[in-house]
Amino acid sequence: MRDLRASLRDHPMAMLRVIADVNGVELTTNVREEASNQIAAALLAPEAAVIALAHCTAGARTAWQALLAAGGQMKVPAFTRSHGALRPVGPGKLEREMVWREASSPAEELWYRGLIFRAFADMGGGLAEYIYIPDELRSATPPGASPSGERFAEAPGLLPLAPDQAPATAQHASNTLLVDACALLAAVNESALRLTDGAWRSIDEARLRESFVLQDPVRFALLVQLARELGWLAEEGGRLAIRRDALGTWLRASPWEQLTAAFAGWRASVGWNDLRRLPSLRAEGEWQNDPLLARSAILRTLAGLDPGAWYAIADVVAWIKARDPDFQRADASYTGWYLRDVATGRYLSGFESWDEVEGRLIYFMITEPLFWLSAVELGIAAGSHAEAVRLSPAGAAWLAGRQPPAMPDPARLRVEEDFLVIAPLAVPLFDRYRLLRFTEPMAQPHQPGQPQAEPPATYHRISRRSLARARASGLTAEQLLGFLRRAGDGHLPERLEVGLARWEQHGGTVRIDKGALLRVEDASVLATLRADPVIGPLLGELISAQAVLVSVANLPRLVAALAQLGYSAKVEG
Repeated sequence: MRDLRASLRDHPMAMLRVIADVNGVELTTNVREEASNQIAAALLAPEAAVIALAHCTAGARTAWQALLAAGGQMKVPAFTRSHGALRPVGPGKLEREMVWREASSPAEELWYRGLIFRAFADMGGGLAEYIYIPDELRSATPPGASPSGERFAEAPGLLPLAPDQAPATAQHASNTLLVDACALLAAVNESALRLTDGAWRSIDEARLRESFVLQDPVRFALLVQLARELGWLAEEGGRLAIRRDALGTWLRASPWEQLTAAFAGWRASVGWNDLRRLPSLRAEGEWQNDPLLARSAILRTLAGLDPGAWYAIADVVAWIKARDPDFQRADASYTGWYLRDVATGRYLSGFESWDEVEGRLIYFMITEPLFWLSAVELGIAAGSHAEAVRLSPAGAAWLAGRQPPAMPDPARLRVEEDFLVIAPLAVPLFDRYRLLRFTEPMAQPHQPGQPQAEPPATYHRISRRSLARARASGLTAEQLLGFLRRAGDGHLPERLEVGLARWEQHGGTVRIDKGALLRVEDASVLATLRADPVIGPLLGELISAQAVLVSVANLPRLVAALAQLGYSAKVEG
């Protein structure tokens, strides 16, 4: 901002006489520049500004401290909201009515003493009018100092943001967002999904979310937005399609680079508007807000936290309200944004709605996007409500520009006897994406009566339908087996190897008549089936080398077992 002499020269001569009178300065000139220099010299004398503040009321000193705490400048609406307005008074009225002798607010006290000024400036976020303290006065009055050496009272709400006790239950998202990104991208790769007016069909979205680790609809929308902005997805002819080059580059990157790409994509996204994604608020009208403004302000606050400490989220919200309440409003105006509370239907306008708008936005951003992106960890209270936050090692590194933290060692797939493939979360994303091309997702096994925790792995089934999809993509049994050996521990169940080999050789050669007679075209196939430990007991009396009786009661289990081995069984009748 401007220095003291330049600031004083902006005032008319009538205002300069007021400032001189209030500060006991006897002007010897009627020339504005010379008068400005005389007043500046008096205010910059040793201890002069501190003495001037000592003659102010407690409210004016509190206003001064708040302005210092904000870096010496605040937007006019924010400052006057807390410390009173500056009444518009022309030179004639100023001299005639001597309004400075009865200042109507702490702001006016400081104004008529020449301790604060106003000017238009672009401090980021566009041109706005600011109240400011000239630099020389800021350095002449150490924060909190008074002539007696005592401290002025701190402004309300400006206490240090102190760490909180560790929560009983901590939660972190690991890389589950990236795991679900793979599920989304593999689904689009399988079948380019139709869009209506640029949006998903609800039936497609519901089906896709069923396979996600976390099925939150806002999280799904964030994933789609990131996939588009990072170049993994593109709209082509009313459908979403994979951009293979960009996706391949990301899938082959290191785990740290993959996670960082997602965080950086959200941090810089203009298309993703956190305020308009708040489930508890509904935005109406054509007004615009800048999502980057709010995002950067909240990240600045989080960057000041001790990475090893827990903080109450309510304290973080209160801290931002005290230090930077207008963090998402460039003009510090609380009218013009038409936001309706979904629960009550009430419009939220004015600074009195700050907690219901800004407060909710801060809580949402911490507990949802930043948590999903693995930038923070959450402390969970009873009822699964997040009440504490801590920077994750990844979040601390991103916000401080430090070296990446240690990442988990890559995990390997585990293939079970029953054609189930277990994929720990740390399986490389490139391997996970390839696995999804020939398997179907399964729900996480869960013990009744036990709390549902973050899954240590995802579960996938090699099925008849998934193998048909693999065949249509040109994949062979040899390729699938080679991949499973490499991405696993090198050992595969014999039954799986036999099943995939039979699938390639004899897929579609088994037919079951509704009359409970199983027939095959090749006698060797029936011999293999009768020798199988699962299928053999389901077969009845041998009719010929290519046919065998089957109990009607065993038909469902037999069809399922044949599908697991890769045989395409058909019931006729």
